[in-house]
Amino acid sequence: MFRLLETAVRVEPLAGDGLTNVLHLVTLADGRKAVLRQPKVARDLPKFVVPGAPEVLAHNGRGDVLVEYVEGRTLADALPVSEEVWRSIGLAFRKIHEVGLLHNDVNLYNIIVGEGKATLIDWDNPGQGNPLDELAAFEEHLYLHGTALPQAFWIGYGSMPDLGLLRVHRIAGCIGWLASEDWREWEADTTLRPELLARVRNWRRLLARWLADQFRTALVESGGLAAEVAVLQHRERPEDRHEHRGPQHGE
Repeated sequence: MFRLLETAVRVEPLAGDGLTNVLHLVTLADGRKAVLRQPKVARDLPKFVVPGAPEVLAHNGRGDVLVEYVEGRTLADALPVSEEVWRSIGLAFRKIHEVGLLHNDVNLYNIIVGEGKATLIDWDNPGQGNPLDELAAFEEHLYLHGTALPQAFWIGYGSMPDLGLLRVHRIAGCIGWLASEDWREWEADTTLRPELLARVRNWRRLLARWLADQFRTALVESGGLAAEVAVLQHRERPEDRHEHRGPQHGE
């Protein structure tokens, strides 16, 4: 596949939570460590290099990539983290947003933290867009892991957006994600481990619940139909009782 792999000292499966990639940890002949990421479905790689992203050592037309290994733990595995780490995560987002780029896949498994710094990995889909969309998506993923953005993140980021506007972007992003093909593709993926399939099913339930809560809250805050909303929230319907038994935040 890659010449660097021909002289590799060791290649071993990498314990991780990739939903769309097969991962291997590679020890190269010169002692460096790298990650071999192979997409389950062939795809194109970005046509430009992102400043500060892990170095791409090799790639091919199918989308397989050998990339510099970043020491540390994923944010998903490291939670809860210190204010120092949150500031470093905010700074990582600030650096890419200041140059007009978005990562476009800011789930917690794509953020490596360690030694007082944070690195965004898996730069498969960088692009341009509204930073509020990315911040809202990050907030959404944190919610799925049972936490929220602390003030320390915004200190590292350098500014705090209008939280009402951020909420609107999050609602729009949530609707878009729920309407996407991601869920059908994960359900059809026979290689997905049962615990990962259970996780994404839980994510979908949590997203739907959060979105419903936003519309209920918006009605109450607007002053219209508040009484009717209260009745609907407490009416004993089978679907309501099922919702009350649903999973809690997190995994």
